[in-house]
Amino acid sequence: MIARIAIIGAGGLGREVLSLIRALPQWSCIGFFDDGIERHSLVGGLPVLGAVSDIQPTQDLAYVVAIGHPKTKKAIVDRLPASVHFATLVHPTAVLQEAESIVLEPGVIIGAGSVLTTTIKIGFHTLVNLNCTVGHDVTIGPFSSVMPGANLAGSVVVGEGVLIGSGANVLNGISVGDFARVGSGAVVTKSVAPGLTVVGIPASPSQS
Repeated sequence: MIARIAIIGAGGLGREVLSLIRALPQWSCIGFFDDGIERHSLVGGLPVLGAVSDIQPTQDLAYVVAIGHPKTKKAIVDRLPASVHFATLVHPTAVLQEAESIVLEPGVIIGAGSVLTTTIKIGFHTLVNLNCTVGHDVTIGPFSSVMPGANLAGSVVVGEGVLIGSGANVLNGISVGDFARVGSGAVVTKSVAPGLTVVGIPASPSQS
């Protein structure tokens, strides 16, 4: 059975998510909802159906939030009716090595080429983008975004609303607190406090 889905967010990530959906034969995308693009505009050949405020829960339509910025993503979800149904999307080239031990909550997006090993939990509306690796016993909180090429070693704990930049490496057993940010290419060797931004090799608090 083919199910209908709509994408919230019609920017670059929204178009990437559309490409992911088109690789999944069980889904048919009907269009986008976006506050910043005029209704009836075409994005990737599909219409913008309205603003976020136009979204209404229906039994035959699922949604996915294609927003990379964690706080913006959370703010959008908080605006929506509680009965809205969210899809979980896994690109067919992603590897869930021991799928029975991996929990993906509603709204999760797993991009092409990513590898998840075993005993992993990924929270609501978290993005694991292209070519990421997620090791054993990792937990990622809701509304987080792990950007392309990032690597989370075993037993890493990522909090709510965390942004892990492209190509970053978080070493074994490290915790990254709620709404922290890890810069692109950083190597995280020590736990990161909530709200802190760390950059560099080894990662240290940003001075900017």
